Amino acid sequence: MDVADENLKYAGELLQDKAIPMFHDHNEALSSVQADAVMIITPPQTHMTIAFDVMKAGLHIFLEKPLTYSFEDAVEFVRKYERYDKKVMINQNYRWTPEIQAMKQAIANGSIGDIGYIDYNFRRLHNSNVDTWRVHSGEFLFTDVSIHHFDLIRYLLECEPEYVTAQGIRPSWSWCEGITVGGAIFEFPKGVLMNYFGSLSDFGSSTTWNGEIRITGSEGAVELCNDIPYLCGKGGERQELPLPQMLYSSQGYSLHQFIYSIRHDMRPDTDLMDNIKSHLMVHTVIQSIHRNERVAYDDYLQALNP
Repeated sequence: MDVADENLKYAGELLQDKAIPMFHDHNEALSSVQADAVMIITPPQTHMTIAFDVMKAGLHIFLEKPLTYSFEDAVEFVRKYERYDKKVMINQNYRWTPEIQAMKQAIANGSIGDIGYIDYNFRRLHNSNVDTWRVHSGEFLFTDVSIHHFDLIRYLLECEPEYVTAQGIRPSWSWCEGITVGGAIFEFPKGVLMNYFGSLSDFGSSTTWNGEIRITGSEGAVELCNDIPYLCGKGGERQELPLPQMLYSSQGYSLHQFIYSIRHDMRPDTDLMDNIKSHLMVHTVIQSIHRNERVAYDDYLQALNP
């Protein structure tokens, strides 16, 4: 299903099967095709309209991040999901790569001791196509890119932040009408701090889409540079972490877990109730920028309670 004729034509060329029906309207597709699940890979502004209609049809949902640009819509989605008997999984594919799994394992086995702070840097020159929805996004850096990074930190630390203080700007040369450069300081439990900086308007050396990550603890650090994970000792030694073998990775792993969760009636790792917490990291950053003050994460988390 796509609203653009050229995209449907391209899909037909890829599929090479004229028997596969194609639609311009998702409700027409929902009423015409017997299906178990729907993948929603559309601009974020359309996510909730489509997702709510899919819920009426009673199908499992695989949704591209971000959930939505609206906190109120996210709360409504959670409320509906609490009464829904199907799976709703958000694609957070950055978790499922060998380099991130290597870092996760090193932290879990105590290689760096008690975590003290995190330094996270992301820098790229990203020019979106002119006149696409991305150009008109208000906080594009945080809503559509940093969401991946914030989710990674939640996954690696296995906890939620307590407070955030953030700032963001739109450089004069930016292709986007909204924020493409910004920073945030997150305060996690036990005094752990994360200093985050992101830019989609950078002219210097670029990071990968994962960014550069250093998580420092009492016994050393794990870091990610150019998508290579390292373990750093207290004496200055640095060695590459071994990469685990993965049958599936990135989007492939996400889709595998989605299908597996349906077949075995299990909750996927990045289901809606988990992903809403990553979404709230973005929302509190935006609130901090707009209000120019330190924001309590838990204030918004509590708003999700019944």
